[in-house]
Amino acid sequence: MTEPALTPIVPDRIWAMERPVWFSGVRLRARTTVVRLDDGGLLLHSPAPPTDALTAELRALGPVRWLVIPNQFHHLGTPPAAAGFPDARVIGPASAAAKNPALRIDVDIADGAFGAQLPEVEALPLAGVPFLDETVLYHRPTRTLLGADVVLTADADDHWTWRWGARVTGCYQRVRVPPDVKKKVADKAAAARAVRAMLDRPAQRLIVAHAAVMTDGWRDHFAHAWRLVGVDV
Repeated sequence: MTEPALTPIVPDRIWAMERPVWFSGVRLRARTTVVRLDDGGLLLHSPAPPTDALTAELRALGPVRWLVIPNQFHHLGTPPAAAGFPDARVIGPASAAAKNPALRIDVDIADGAFGAQLPEVEALPLAGVPFLDETVLYHRPTRTLLGADVVLTADADDHWTWRWGARVTGCYQRVRVPPDVKKKVADKAAAARAVRAMLDRPAQRLIVAHAAVMTDGWRDHFAHAWRLVGVDV
C-alpha cells in the first residue's frame, strides 16, 4: 500500500506533510500544514506541489479552499498547488508576488478582508523583519500557531547536511531564529511587540516549516530564540 502523504497533528482538524528542500547547500525538511476549517473546507499553509497521492488524500478530507503563503520565501509550491486546486483562493504577501511572476495572489495577507472571510483564523504579522515579511496564523478552534521561518531547529531525523549546518550555526536541538533572519531584524521594538502577541495567544502548539511540531514548553523556546537576537520579549 502507498504510504500516506499526511500525518495527523490534531485529530480530524490538522495534518502535515514534510518534503526535502535544498537551501544554502543543506537539505532541510519543509512542512505543509493542512487545516480543516469549521465549514469543512481545507486551508493549506505553505503549499507543496501536489503529488497524486497528496491530491487524493486532500480530496478525501474536503475541498481545498485556501492556499496560504506565509512569507516572501515560501511561495514556490503555490503555483502548482493553485493549478491543481483551481477553486482555492491564494493568500500571501505582495513581496512574494514580486519574487515570482508565476504566482497569483487573490487576497493580500495584510488585508483585513482575510480575517473577515476566515474569522476562526487570526493573522499575526511579524513586524520589524521586512526581510522575511512573515505573517503567523493563529487557528482559534485548535489553539494552534502556524508559522514558517519565525524559528527553526534540527534534530536526529534531519539530513546529515542540515545536522552539520545546524551544529555550525547553533541550531542543532536548539530552537533558534534562522541564521539569515537574525541578521535582518530592522526594528527590534516592533519585532518584540509582534512576538509578544504570538506568545499571548493561548496556543497549545507551534507548527513551523523547518522543525518538529512544538508543544510542551514551546513558549519558553520561542521567546528565548528571539531574546538571543536582541528582541526583548
